[in-house]
Amino acid sequence: MKKRPEFDVKKAIYPDGNPVYLAGLQDRFTVKVAKFFYDIGFTANLMTLMTFVVAMSSILVLLFVRSYTGFVIAAILIFLRNIGDMADGKIARGSNSKSAIGGFSDLISDWIIFLPAFFITLGYITGHMVIGFLCVMGYMSREFTRTKFTYFHGKKITETKEAKEIPGIVSIVRKYDLGSTFILMPLFLILINPLWIIYAVFVIEYTLLSGELIFDYYCFLKTKKQNNVQDISEKLEHY
Repeated sequence: MKKRPEFDVKKAIYPDGNPVYLAGLQDRFTVKVAKFFYDIGFTANLMTLMTFVVAMSSILVLLFVRSYTGFVIAAILIFLRNIGDMADGKIARGSNSKSAIGGFSDLISDWIIFLPAFFITLGYITGHMVIGFLCVMGYMSREFTRTKFTYFHGKKITETKEAKEIPGIVSIVRKYDLGSTFILMPLFLILINPLWIIYAVFVIEYTLLSGELIFDYYCFLKTKKQNNVQDISEKLEHY
């Protein structure tokens, strides 16, 4: 039987820091969780699958246990889901078993299935399903526009020359994403009316989306202006 490689704690943690700010604060704990599960036989893909099952169980609890007890149970399940979600990538990196299908499956289970199900469920049980749908559209639109900006501009929005001129704002934006929010979601479910949760996410996501779209066009127009000036300079040199 082939011996499994030793778990490398240093490789398990992002060398340049965790891209999710709040998750990075928990790296010392979650890397121990990842090592524990790896040592008892878990692979990264198995951890992703188990995390997905736990996550969808929380959705079922929210749908069918309409009481404060249901929110507490769902909060516990989401807490476990968060730990698993932070551990599966560390298992992959720490055991040198990263794969394209594993990373893709993690993305699909989290962003395409669980998060939409969560916000739509909160919208449904509070009688504000439209807001739940808009939460999903908001974060998906932000991810889509960021990806397309990088494709057409050649750099991530936070790595542009213009972004470096406003480091304070960029730092704040980098510290917020839906992943960061979900680390705190168990507390929100227990302490806050779920209606406030979806309205808060709705306002934050569309405020950021609007700001980023304005900044995107500013970058594109500035680049176009610079290119025009460069073209004029080149033409004048030929005279």
